[in-house]
Amino acid sequence: MLFARVNVLILLLFLFAGNSTVWSQDNQSGMTVYTIEPDPMVREQINEEAMAAYVTGSQLMSVNRLDEAERYLLQAISLDPEFVDAMDHLGVVYRRLNRLSEAEQMYLRSISINDKNRVPYINLAVVYRMQGRLNDAFELYKKLIEIDPNDPEGYFGIGTIFYLVENFEAALVFFDAAILFYSAYNSPYVYHAYHYKGLIYYYMKNYEEALWYLEEVKNSDMSVDGLDSIINDIRRILYNS
Repeated sequence: MLFARVNVLILLLFLFAGNSTVWSQDNQSGMTVYTIEPDPMVREQINEEAMAAYVTGSQLMSVNRLDEAERYLLQAISLDPEFVDAMDHLGVVYRRLNRLSEAEQMYLRSISINDKNRVPYINLAVVYRMQGRLNDAFELYKKLIEIDPNDPEGYFGIGTIFYLVENFEAALVFFDAAILFYSAYNSPYVYHAYHYKGLIYYYMKNYEEALWYLEEVKNSDMSVDGLDSIINDIRRILYNS
């Protein structure tokens, strides 16, 4: 049953992809762009100097000392020109510095070396969304599903794009798939999909469903700006209070 549902989703995905003009190119700057942390290293690193520079750069990135992180990650890549993990982290640094073109080039370089590594696809899609390039982000999320149909990030990403262009019915289909896989992996990212579903039901005026999903988010460890305000608005509508 699970695989049948996934196959239907993939079919829907390619049907929607047929019209390249379906997406709005308006940059939705007010919408939260969820990201994931890079996976553990995708290949063993045998160059000790490169590894040391990578570790230092990653630590600096984690505390937002971005200029210093850039120097160490560039050093790691200089010592090992195929060090995709360092490229992926450097892409994050560039994105946080709003140097989006440089972030794009770093992720594309990483993909050119290892086109099965999911991390640069996910993060490059975030860059494209920040630039309003929804078609390009869509193609990357589609590629993620091709690489691994059990990976929730591709479904979640496509759901967010359908959400941004207000195709709510399609968005719900893909968020349901993301929830299915996030739940199977016991991933806390399931609440990101719950958040979107709650917002969709709110905009569709299905307030009971909206309240259930948004209260699940509130009761989780996830922090969302404005969540209490929406929940209170829904309660006023439902209970006239």
